[in-house]
Amino acid sequence: METTVTLECIADSQLPLRTLEHELKAIHGLKVFFVEPRDQTAPVLISLGMNRKDEQADVHIRRIAHTLYEFLHSDEAQQIQITLVTIEGESINIVALESEAIRQIIATAYADQSW
Repeated sequence: METTVTLECIADSQLPLRTLEHELKAIHGLKVFFVEPRDQTAPVLISLGMNRKDEQADVHIRRIAHTLYEFLHSDEAQQIQITLVTIEGESINIVALESEAIRQIIATAYADQSW
């Protein structure tokens, strides 16, 4: 798997993040890895990866963006901070972004990967 983006998640409880993980895993063709920190003050990492030759990449990216947007605007995510980190190291706090802005960030990260 090639990691396209990683989500750094800070929350009081991992339960809502597990819900997000489950929702992302429902996207066919998307690989999701949930990494729990050893240190309770460190963020949970959720890595998302798509194959480069995936013809459905645009559909996957739209579904990822929509899933993240819906999760961030649910009651479950009120105290959660999520930063999207690209493979190039760019970090963007996505909590206040619209779905289309999140989609554009992920699409750019996917297109900029060196394969």
